[in-house]
Amino acid sequence: MTGMTALQQWERCPEYIDFGDRKQTVRLLRQKDRYAVRGNNAAQELGEVEIRLPGDDISIIRGTPPLGGASDYEILPVYASARDSTPAVVTQRIFVRLEENTPFGKVRESVEALNFRIDDIPAHAPHCAWLEPESGRVDDSLSKLALLRALPRVVNAEPQVLRPRDWKHPQGTGRPPSSTNSEN
Repeated sequence: MTGMTALQQWERCPEYIDFGDRKQTVRLLRQKDRYAVRGNNAAQELGEVEIRLPGDDISIIRGTPPLGGASDYEILPVYASARDSTPAVVTQRIFVRLEENTPFGKVRESVEALNFRIDDIPAHAPHCAWLEPESGRVDDSLSKLALLRALPRVVNAEPQVLRPRDWKHPQGTGRPPSSTNSEN
């Protein structure tokens, strides 16, 4: 990981992310008392797993990432719209939608100048694409989100968000269930 520890990368993630278009926006706030890791071994070694997203091999852990020893793991930020709302794990992937009838090739150079690579262009929507930062780091991806949104012909750009499917607080505990499935 290019000179930064996983903890430093996690700390670089923004305090909030706005989702939606210019008409309606939802703000997700970073949860500083939660983080996510990819891989079951990482979760078992790092702390108390609050919830698992098994389809994505991601675990949400209560607390902050450890100061040392986490450099071998991918640590992802957890966001939510309110303190007790469904947690959302943000990945390094960004979905970009351009104006209708604008092929993605028209902005390819601008996207690549921001050090993103085009991961996938859906066949049914050539004006959309999944992007990933060349570094593979979520903090790099999120730090350039505003730059992607400002590119000509970009209608919307949002990070990929992974959430548990059945988020329910058991009465009186204030805690989520220990295991659920995920949705993309």
